[in-house]
Amino acid sequence: MIGKISRFLVLCIITAAVISCGRGNTGADNQTADSLEIADSLDNDSTLFFEEDNDGLSMEEVPTEVFGDFIFAFTHDKRFQAQRVRFPLPITELNGTERTLNSGKQFRSEFLLPGNDYYTILLGDRSQMEMLESDTILDCITMQVIELEQQNMKCYKFTRNDGRWYLTSSNHTGIPQQLSDFMKFYGQFVADSVFQLENVAEQLRVKIGDEEEEEEDEIVGTIERGQWPAFRPEMPENRFVNIDFGQDYPTPTHILMLQCGISNSMMNIFDFRRDNSGWKLMSYEN
Repeated sequence: MIGKISRFLVLCIITAAVISCGRGNTGADNQTADSLEIADSLDNDSTLFFEEDNDGLSMEEVPTEVFGDFIFAFTHDKRFQAQRVRFPLPITELNGTERTLNSGKQFRSEFLLPGNDYYTILLGDRSQMEMLESDTILDCITMQVIELEQQNMKCYKFTRNDGRWYLTSSNHTGIPQQLSDFMKFYGQFVADSVFQLENVAEQLRVKIGDEEEEEEDEIVGTIERGQWPAFRPEMPENRFVNIDFGQDYPTPTHILMLQCGISNSMMNIFDFRRDNSGWKLMSYEN
């Protein structure tokens, strides 16, 4: 049952969902002076440890060779983040301007990734979920931070070297054509409750369970469109964090959205389909 996927499997999914960016980067095991400079320059009240999760481990003890654990640390701890940036860091702005950050002082004011408790993966169809469960370990992943209102995104490329993940580039760009129609729809879907209800299937297929309960207690079947607000989970609004591992979207009429907890076993699956009348949410699982 999807709702009973363990945290280990969720992290395996995201670890396997990484495109290979080539191997053999040199010097990744040596922390740069700029990274140390950033860490030393942070305010005294910066969060150094995040002890509420990860079974009581401090941030320094998180097993960061797993991307899911790494990104949790990277987005919640400024000092850890500073130590995992590779300089010189190439930056491409939305207007195409290219620049390079050569020092930690420049990076400090550049950005801090949103500390969401979940990430999403957009797939083209369900067959790609089987690919995510592959045990192949690859080297590169892009995290897309999509601004729904502006309809643009920043792409943060992470590369693993010697078992450690590092931020190696940032690219501010428009939303890819394959996703632009869906993201325009989704932005309105989460911003307008009336529009959302109008674009839920009249008979919505659901599979709803509780990982604390037995599998026999899960709800499997359909609900009326008007019941959706009672079942609707929290969904990403305004800022949408998507993990891109190189998946494609073979048809512009089907998007499967996986919403995965970073520090827990949460997984929600939203199945969106497009017909002549537009996009609709056709099924929901947790």
